[in-house]
Amino acid sequence: MKTSNPSKTRTIRINQDCDYVIQGDAERLGMSANALINKILLHYVNSHRYYDSGNMISMSTDTFMTIFNQLSMNDVEDTAYGLGNQKVNESLMRRGMEVDYNNVIWYLSQILGEYNGWFRCDLLQESRVDHLHLSHTYERKWSDFLANYVSSIFRDVLGLEVQPTVLENAVHFELDRKTRQHESTLLERKRQQQINPQ
Repeated sequence: MKTSNPSKTRTIRINQDCDYVIQGDAERLGMSANALINKILLHYVNSHRYYDSGNMISMSTDTFMTIFNQLSMNDVEDTAYGLGNQKVNESLMRRGMEVDYNNVIWYLSQILGEYNGWFRCDLLQESRVDHLHLSHTYERKWSDFLANYVSSIFRDVLGLEVQPTVLENAVHFELDRKTRQHESTLLERKRQQQINPQ
């Protein structure tokens, strides 16, 4: 769900202790309490409500990285590439969203980036190229995971050929706008093949 819809005024009653925390955090973040509450609600609507059924585990970065670093590089790359295209299709369709370029970018930046903490996503759009920069603090093996995970989304879901630049704490993609002109045709062809297999 994107945030361009008209707003609606709603009066709510909240616990006084919660209000104290919200007021303090809003002041620290340089925003109004209403803006912070809206941000919290968007997090719930776009992300958290899809995990209430118990299919998500939260753990500290140290715990996760201890487990993750036990995997071989081949396991990391193969697992990431296999999961990427599957998860983005499932996640967008579950939200009632079309699987297209703009929604994929939204999913990467908003869901995996801002809400799930996989990376910081910076998007620079130029006349011919979109630059997608994913930075993190989890070292090189995580960069390799992200490079394969996101590459599988662009290649297998959107039909875009990409060559990521993999760094110690970042992955960079350059997405050619000219190539993207053929995206809708490729996606439609893929959908028709699924509907009418040979």
